[in-house]
Amino acid sequence: IGTLSVVEHHVKIEDNVRIHSQVFVPEYCVLKKDSWLGPNVVLTNARYPKTPVTKEQLSGVILEPNARIGANSTILPGVTVGRNSLVGAGSIVSKDVGPDEIVLGSPAKKVGELCECGLPVRNGTCDHCKN
Repeated sequence: IGTLSVVEHHVKIEDNVRIHSQVFVPEYCVLKKDSWLGPNVVLTNARYPKTPVTKEQLSGVILEPNARIGANSTILPGVTVGRNSLVGAGSIVSKDVGPDEIVLGSPAKKVGELCECGLPVRNGTCDHCKN
């Protein structure tokens, strides 16, 4: 866990998770095995902040195994980031990200797919694995 990061209570962190500096992880988030959060990533959990139902409706972010979140990205409440997916730096993710997807932008949109090795698939083939 990097410098000045905040991990609140009721957070589940599995093995080999990397949390870089100045990351915020609020209550009820789940960071599964090998997930990775770049510097200044913000996960959120309050769908309707400062309302009478805020506490009852908290919904943490779920990072599936090997999900990677680029620096300065924000993931909104209740979003699941799929296995082996990649969120580009500076993105705002408001909807679930499927397995092996590359998303980026604000709002984040799918721009590609990843090989099981974690590198982009171009023209249906991974340059590294040739799969």
